[in-house]
Amino acid sequence: MLENIKDIIFPPRCAVCDAVIPPGQKGICSTCRVKLSYISEPRCLKCGKEIEDEAEEYCDDCSKTKRSYEQGFPLFNYVPPLSDAITRLKYHGRQEYAAVYGREMAAEYGKIFKRLGVECFVPVPLHSKRLKKRGYNQAALIAAAISKETGIPVNEKLLVRSKNTAPQKELNDTDREKNLLSAFATTDTIIPGVAMLVDDIYTTGATIEGCTKVLLAAGVNKVYYTSVAIGRV
Repeated sequence: MLENIKDIIFPPRCAVCDAVIPPGQKGICSTCRVKLSYISEPRCLKCGKEIEDEAEEYCDDCSKTKRSYEQGFPLFNYVPPLSDAITRLKYHGRQEYAAVYGREMAAEYGKIFKRLGVECFVPVPLHSKRLKKRGYNQAALIAAAISKETGIPVNEKLLVRSKNTAPQKELNDTDREKNLLSAFATTDTIIPGVAMLVDDIYTTGATIEGCTKVLLAAGVNKVYYTSVAIGRV
């Protein structure tokens, strides 16, 4: 009852279309729910991207490129209307979307994360200059929401962005890898055995790969990743 009253005073908005949703309804409106493109089988056994041929184990990207992480767990395909919503989360201050996406990810993968022995969630970090400009790290907000649902802690000290790199979307695949080669560092002295990287979007995999290599070099035994969405190729 109190929640419904709160929703009347402060109407919640859909984390996809941003429209006001009815009191008592949380996160994603029923209209948008049916429009979302969830990752379905068959999927790549490495990055988690949808693949067309069920006889294949890996997508074209992962067949050609070595991945240092163990496996990926993206939730949605990065297509409209979700892609537009992530833009609002990332660049237009809609921080509240992160909690919704985190709950969705925990509902889908929470039991798997525990079965894998994940000891902590590690959000892909922003450089301090970019964090100051944006005001928040959307990956950290998503990680906190997954943590709240699963009980697995977040470790924001384990990985930091030591170099303020150019935006990845402006670079080709080769330059992305070079751009991230020295972008990350570890600062925590307590190193987990199994870590789960968290990000909003997985595109070429360069960011996750850069983070993974740093964590493995620091002594982490296994690194997985999860993301709200993954780009189709």
